[in-house]
Amino acid sequence: MLVSMQHRGAVRRMAAVVAAFGLFAAACGGDDDADDTPAATEAPAPDDAPDDDAPDDDEPATTDAPETTDAPEPDDDGPTDTISLDMDGDGTVQFGIATPGPRDDGAYYQALVDGVIAFSEEMGYEPPIIVDNITQAQAETELRNLARQGVDVIAVGASEIGDSLEALAVEFPDIFWYCNCGAGAQFEGVAQTGDDSSEISYSAGYATGLLLQDTDSTQAAFLGCCDLDFEKEAYMAFEMGLQAVDESFEMTYIPTGDFNDVAGATEAFNQAVAAGAGAVYPFLGGAHEAVVSLANEAGVITMSAGASNVCERTDLDYQIAVQFDAGDYLEVVFDAILTGELQPGETFFFTVGEFPFVGAKFCDATPEQEAALDDVKSRIAAGEFADDFFAIKAEAYGF
Repeated sequence: MLVSMQHRGAVRRMAAVVAAFGLFAAACGGDDDADDTPAATEAPAPDDAPDDDAPDDDEPATTDAPETTDAPEPDDDGPTDTISLDMDGDGTVQFGIATPGPRDDGAYYQALVDGVIAFSEEMGYEPPIIVDNITQAQAETELRNLARQGVDVIAVGASEIGDSLEALAVEFPDIFWYCNCGAGAQFEGVAQTGDDSSEISYSAGYATGLLLQDTDSTQAAFLGCCDLDFEKEAYMAFEMGLQAVDESFEMTYIPTGDFNDVAGATEAFNQAVAAGAGAVYPFLGGAHEAVVSLANEAGVITMSAGASNVCERTDLDYQIAVQFDAGDYLEVVFDAILTGELQPGETFFFTVGEFPFVGAKFCDATPEQEAALDDVKSRIAAGEFADDFFAIKAEAYGF
C-alpha cells in the first residue's frame, strides 16, 4: 500500500472491513438502471459467443482482505529495471480499456481513457482499444470480447463492471488485469488502485465551505444518481466537511436518476438553485459538464468529480478540482507495474494529504483559504478523522 508506516494500520482496518462486507465503493459508479445503450468500441468485437463453461455472473466475488504493496513513488527519471507488458509475446503491447460511462465525459471515465492513451503513446505501445458505456448486465460479455482481441493489459474503469474480474483473470491468465476499483474487495489475479471516498469528499466539502463563506448562500447541493451506497458515503462526508467550516451550512442531495442523463441533471440543478444553493457538486458522469455549464451561467460555485486538470480548462470555469483522477493514478501505478512492485492480487492505495493529486484543490482562492485546505488535508493524512469516516461507511453500507 502506498501509505506511510503510521497510517498503515488504519488503512488495513478499512480494507479488512471493505473486504468483509464485499463493498464496491467506486468513486463515480453506475447503477442497475443505467442506460442500456449498447457499448461503443473502437475495434469490432469477435463474433464468438461466450463459452458454455464461462464463469457464472451470479457467483459471489472473493472478498479476502487485500494484499498490499509498499511501492515507492517513482523518481523523475521514470521506472528502471522494467518488466515487459508484452504478455502474449507478439512483440507489441496493447491496452484494452473498459468503462461504465462515456469515454469523453470530462470527468472520471475520461481521466482513465486519456491516461492510458497518453501512457501508450509515451511508451510506444499500440493505440488502446476502448469500450465504453458498459452496463452491469453487459460487463462480463464485453470484458471477455475485449480479452479475445489480443490485448496485453485490460484497464477497468470502475468496480461496478468488475464482478467477473476474478473469473476472467483465471480464464485469460496471459492478460495483466488492472482495475481502478476505489476501495472495493480485492480479486486474485487483478491489480488495483484504491482511495478513500470519505477522505476525498470531506476535503471537497471543506473547500466548498471556505468558498461559500464569501457568498450570501448557506446552501450546497450534491447532484448524484440514485442514492446508491457509495453516493451516500460521498455526500455524508461532503456534508461533514462543509459543516466543519460553518455549522449553519446545509447540504441537499438531489438524485437525477442516471449519472449520464443531461435532462435529469438539468432539472436537479434548477431545483437546487431555486432552493438557494450557492454551490453545486455534480457527482455525475456523462451529465457532469452540462451541470458545470449551467453553474457558470448562474454564477454558482462548482467543482469536478474526479478530473484534476479542470483548473486549466478554458471552455468551462471550475472553482474546485475534486481529484480522484485515474490518469494521475496511472502515472504512479504503471511505473509500479513496470518495475514489478505492483503485482496481480495487490492494491496500490492513494491517501488525501500524502499525494497532491488526491482530494480537493482550489482553482482560485486566497492564500488563507489555500492554507486552511492544506491544513485539513494534513489532518486527514494524520488519521484525525478516521473514526468519523468509519462511522460514515458503516451508515452508508449498513454494517
